[in-house]
Amino acid sequence: MKSITIFLFLTTSCFALSLNAQEPNSNEASKNVFNFSLGSFVVLNSAHITYDRLIAKKAKGFFKSYYFTTKVGGNATLNFSDTNSGTGLLTSLGFTGLTGKGNDHLEIGLGLGYFFDSSTSDDFIEGGVDDSQFYPSISLGYRKQSPKGFVFRTGLGAAEWFYVGFGYSF
Repeated sequence: MKSITIFLFLTTSCFALSLNAQEPNSNEASKNVFNFSLGSFVVLNSAHITYDRLIAKKAKGFFKSYYFTTKVGGNATLNFSDTNSGTGLLTSLGFTGLTGKGNDHLEIGLGLGYFFDSSTSDDFIEGGVDDSQFYPSISLGYRKQSPKGFVFRTGLGAAEWFYVGFGYSF
């Protein structure tokens, strides 16, 4: 009976250790992050879908995680020039740096975006001006990224203005 008890104890201990070893580290940065955000400048004027892919993780320094970021969305009344309302599609590529090791992060994003002006599509016949152009994609905000996958973002950005977003990380 004593040998069966010892065998059961060792078997369950090894099983428990192997289960524990397979749990993801809660301080480990997620490799993929999808996010949907709404932006506003006085009124709701933009919606974006963002994908972040982890490219580097550092133990020291101000930024702990670096992500490659791609963004696509739409915008209404983004006035890049005085010729029209600035309604169109936006896309951007860039990099996002996150501070901190826990769930709460300061995020800073830098990149280059392109604005596809859709308000002049009917105006080309009448000699309208196409205001499609490159713009700097810049954001500064707060990100809560839990190890269970929930992501909350808020901040200020070029083209997004004041934004609030929710997403999932894995």
